[in-house]
Parts: sequence; structure tokens; C-alpha cells
Amino acid sequence: MVWSPGWVVSNVDTIDEPNSPYKRLIDIVSGSTQFVMWDRRGTGLSDPAGDILTFDDRVDDLCAVVDAVGVDRPILLGSSEGGSISILFAARYPERISLLCLYATAARFSQDLPDFPWGFNATEVEAQVEEIDRHWGEGALADLFYGQVADKPGVREMFGKLQRSIASPAMAKLRWRTFMDVDVRSVLPSVHIPTLVLARPDDLFVPIEAAEALAAALPNARFERLPPGSHNGFDVLDELCDAVFQFIGKSPTQPPDERVLKTVMFTDIVGSTERLTAQGDTRWRHQLDTHDSLVEHIVSTFGGHRANHTGDGIFAIFDAPTRAVRCALDLVPALAARDIPIRVGIHTGECERRGTEWSGLAVHTGARVGSLSGEGEVLASRTVRDLSAGSGLVFESLGLQRLKGLPEDLEVFRVSAR
Repeated sequence: MVWSPGWVVSNVDTIDEPNSPYKRLIDIVSGSTQFVMWDRRGTGLSDPAGDILTFDDRVDDLCAVVDAVGVDRPILLGSSEGGSISILFAARYPERISLLCLYATAARFSQDLPDFPWGFNATEVEAQVEEIDRHWGEGALADLFYGQVADKPGVREMFGKLQRSIASPAMAKLRWRTFMDVDVRSVLPSVHIPTLVLARPDDLFVPIEAAEALAAALPNARFERLPPGSHNGFDVLDELCDAVFQFIGKSPTQPPDERVLKTVMFTDIVGSTERLTAQGDTRWRHQLDTHDSLVEHIVSTFGGHRANHTGDGIFAIFDAPTRAVRCALDLVPALAARDIPIRVGIHTGECERRGTEWSGLAVHTGARVGSLSGEGEVLASRTVRDLSAGSGLVFESLGLQRLKGLPEDLEVFRVSAR
């Protein structure tokens, strides 16, 4: 499967890092297929674009990628503008691919009244270009990509970091303008490859009506509606991948007991009961799978390990407090981007290890600190602050707190990165 991502959202060097929102997509799909993605010229690790690339140039680049893969008739997966490139490739070279899968894609992305009433109007496009010019690298256009979770703690910052690894502001503006000129309506009747079109209600980037019109104009297409939500689809990756796989036909020694100084971290999904009620068992299970997979990756990246599940969160162990704190500061925005808000508590103290189980007052203290935190907050004990001197982390005192079951009041701090 060859994936053409949308607009300028790719950097193949960072796209599968543990805290990348695309990591789970890559893990799921690459578990069943040979999965290939590519950076288009001028973005990510690709060659400079030089002059403005025509749509034909971009299709030629996809040809080069397909040639390099060396697989007879691969499946094409396209999202957003990458879907448009895949459509044109399928129209020109039907003998070179077997199936076409499109997510959040339209025949064009700006309005062409009266024939095409969906997408952005000229005023909106100019405002978007201005936002790219002023806020590229700070999360420009995050509302279009992330919807309601764009304002969750750390999401814009995470998106801004991704932008800085992808393209310059000048290239981003250029690509956005050319993106808005994309129009493949004229070739749709010529695409006879079996095609799956996936879209979501409430997508602020690609209206579902435009995706439905795309599917209706393709001679051999099937349209499927995913649960409502944002354009990126990070919170419905399981549903998305299930639909694609159905379409393509796929599917330690115990240590001795001891007391050791450790840093404990407790996380909890905020409002989990309400979310379960609203989403239903199946959707909630998929959300938990996303949560567990991402947490495992990020915790291990910072040298920790999950000691246990705690209902809708985890209890993790670290050797160093700064690693635990930095892990938490990465976890909060990474999960918020998937619409999974969490709160975190961290404490350092002597823990009792009995085989694979951890207990002791330090463990209970960490859990109590976590219970004080609110959505998106990372709270830590004074011990964590004292042992993190010189780390560059910012500790804001919340004063002495009475924690249930503990013999003395404990000073608690809200933690952030400088």
C-alpha cells in the first residue's frame, strides 16, 4: 500500500516517532501490508521543489515512488490532496494499481459556484494564507485539522513542531494556494479502479457532501461514513483501518522482592464514564486501544515501563523524576490530539517490589497527587521538584495539600516545560 498524505503533512523521518499522531496508523496498516509513504518535493526530507510544481509533476513523482517500491499493482491510499494525486494516477495508469482508497478527499477543495458549492471561498482562502504566514510553526490551521481538540493543552504546539519539520512558511503558503486550485472533476468518469471513499461528518476541511459527490462521480466507488469528528481522523483510526482492510480483503523473569527509590506516574482519562456512555462500548474500546498503544510507546521512550493499568489510566515506573515529568508533558498533548484528555500525578519515593508488583507509601502518594490534577495538568510532589533541579522544568507551587490516607500534608506543584 502506497500512501500519499495530504498537503504538507509528512516528514518520513519523524512521522513514526512514538509521540507522532500518525504512529498508530502506521503500526496498524504495516502489520498487514507493506506500507510505504513519501514526502513530496519541497516538504519533509524530499528534494527542494524549485519552481512551482504542476499537478502533472506530482503525479510523475508518485510514479517514481511506485516504481521504486517494485511491487506489481500496489494499492493506493490517498488523503486530502494526496487523494487527488492518487485519483489522477488511477485515471492515467489503471494497469499499475489494484485498488484505490481515499480518505477525506474531494474533487476540489475550494468553491466553484454554482457547480461546486463545497469547500472554502476566496475570502477564507486568503485568511488561511495569512494565518500560515503569521503562525506557521505555531500550529497554523490547527482548527481545520484537529477540530474541537485543537485547543486542548499542547495540541497546537505539537502541530507547530510538526510544521517546522515539514516545510518553510513560504513553501507552505505556495502549496496551500496550489492546493486550493486542485480540480480532478474532469477525470473522475475515467477512474474504473475499484475505489473506497471514506469521510466524516463535521470535518471542517472536507465537507462530507463533497466526499459523497466524489464517490457518486467515480464509476466503481463505494462510500462509507465514519463517526463524526475532525479531519485528521486520529480518534477513529481503528474504524478507518477496519474499513480499508475489509475493502482490500485483509485481516520476564521475576525480580526478587526489594525496596528501591523510584518515580511513580499515574495517569487517568478525564470523564471516562461520560465518554463511555456517549460513545458506546465498541468506540470506547477503540479509544482505549489507541490510548494504551500510545502510552506504551511514549513511556518506553523515556525509559519507563507500565507497571499496571488503573481502570482508565496507567501506573508507570521510572528511574529518574525528570524522565517521568517529560514523559507526562509529551503524553498530555499526544493523547489530547486523539481527543483523549488525561491528568497526571508524579511522586518519587521508596517503592516495595514484590515480583512484578509495586506497592508502598510512595505508590499511594503518587496516586493521590494524580487525583488532584485537572484535565491536561501534570502535578508533582515536592520531592520530584527537588530532584529535578537544573532540568529546565517549571514548577508552580499549589501549596500544602491534604491527601486522603497520608499522615502529613504534601506540597504539590503544577509542572510545565520552559
